[in-house]
Amino acid sequence: MEIQDAYTHWKPKPHTVFKDIFLTEHLHNVGYAVKPFLSEEQISSLKKLYYEEHNLQMENGGMFYSLYSRDLEYRKRIHDQISGIVSSSFTQYFKDYKNIVNIFITKASGTKSEFYLHQDSTALNEFEHSALSVWIPLQDITESNGALTIIEKTHTFFSPYRGITIKPPFQKIQSTLKKYLKPVYLKAGEAIFFDSRLIHNSLPNYSGEDRLVVLCGIFPKDAKFITCHKDPDENSKIELIEQPDSFILENETFYHDCHSRPASGVVIARVEDNFPEMESATFIELCKKNGVKQQQLINELSTTQCHFESEPIVVKKQVTTAKNVGLFSKLKSILFTK
Repeated sequence: MEIQDAYTHWKPKPHTVFKDIFLTEHLHNVGYAVKPFLSEEQISSLKKLYYEEHNLQMENGGMFYSLYSRDLEYRKRIHDQISGIVSSSFTQYFKDYKNIVNIFITKASGTKSEFYLHQDSTALNEFEHSALSVWIPLQDITESNGALTIIEKTHTFFSPYRGITIKPPFQKIQSTLKKYLKPVYLKAGEAIFFDSRLIHNSLPNYSGEDRLVVLCGIFPKDAKFITCHKDPDENSKIELIEQPDSFILENETFYHDCHSRPASGVVIARVEDNFPEMESATFIELCKKNGVKQQQLINELSTTQCHFESEPIVVKKQVTTAKNVGLFSKLKSILFTK
């Protein structure tokens, strides 16, 4: 893998959670792989769980992540019940791992449903470990319902320190990056395993139906949960904050007040923010050296801001947070029989 000279003190470590050494090598070299993952029975069980817990009506489209809810009881219940359904699939592929989080993602059909270009936030010590995301659609992914798009090998291009308070080094060259985005079309129950550092987004959903996805986070068993935070001052250092594994299920600020410093955790280091913004010419050269080709499949990314909902029951544009979201059926009968 070719990386920037300025970044040679850091290279991603191979993933250690796969039983298959060839899959390990492929992920390390390319950044993602597609594999069959769920049975029809598992898909049916996940859909049943989803519709028992959610009623999302987003008129102009948008995104919902169960992780954004402030109802921590609901958030943990979703994590645990997804785990119970998919654990046999984890066992098939993984070893010496821990399942840090499971969530539902809804992409509602409409103009405000395109997700922005990003890398996932740092969540462990990337000088020692690599985190894995498992993205599993519950229906076939097509050209019209919001495919995940990725740029191969970009898990090696940037920084081991990422977070919502740290400006992405590719922020000013997104028009260049979009030319390399590769849509990934999956069958229901297939999974894309991808390195959390891979640049990705998801396209708009114009299918007229919600696109439902389960997303699972996989860590090496001995990895500590570490978040990155940087104060607004340009000269401030990046704080590395060690958190309990339960942080991702218990932190209430992933959506609300997300730029604030985490209230929990212990600062274990402060590092310089010395990963500079990348120029288009540098990115293009890195792609050439690594054999990453332009796709020319996506003409323009949307300029419409993605709409987000944070709670699982949304009726007539109003957010309703139920103490027990599992009471959806009763709530629905009250709201729709008048």
